[in-house]
Amino acid sequence: MRIDVYHHFYKDDVSEKLDEILIILESIQRKEAHMSKELDELQAAVEENTVLDGSIIELVNGLAAQILDLKDDPAKLAALAASLKTSSSAIAAAIQANTPVAPE
Repeated sequence: MRIDVYHHFYKDDVSEKLDEILIILESIQRKEAHMSKELDELQAAVEENTVLDGSIIELVNGLAAQILDLKDDPAKLAALAASLKTSSSAIAAAIQANTPVAPE
């Protein structure tokens, strides 16, 4: 006795649906990779702002302490105010100099 089995593959609806699903999954993976990169960039920006905020707070606290120390001496207080007005770029540079650069 002889039994022959033949298998024929015809592209059917199931195969087409599976192909569509694979295409959609690949698209999702590309979008996920793009979102991951954007999230990393956002986290780095938040970290940088947090570090800058700390430097600014330290600067303001230092200025507040100086003002309190000079509150009874109007001439020295006026000199401090004049110094702050003329050195705003130096203050900005000091903030940046005291701010560590976030790793990329």
